Amino acid sequence: MDHNNSTIECFLASLKEEGRSSPCGWHQFHQFLTTKKLPGQPPPPVPLILAASDESNATKHRRLGKQLKWASVNLCLDEAISNLKSIPPAQWNTCSVEDWHKDRYPNF
Repeated sequence: MDHNNSTIECFLASLKEEGRSSPCGWHQFHQFLTTKKLPGQPPPPVPLILAASDESNATKHRRLGKQLKWASVNLCLDEAISNLKSIPPAQWNTCSVEDWHKDRYPNF
């Protein structure tokens, strides 16, 4: 595993230990990433907000990981992680380990 993948995995693991999956202001983080896009690269993965906001915390956490991998390719991983670290813990989507894989979609 290369250094950037290790950095991403360690950062995501620390978030998960605290029950944090993704920032509540995820759109702002996505906008930040968009400003870092290198020429010829695709845009960053979209956050799971609006219609997808009821996805499980596990799914949101995986998407955040995809965004960090995108940041690595676009040479802004350290900046992206610093951006996320600056978000107070109270401004994150959170849940217990027991509910990590449960979505919030209504059961009909």
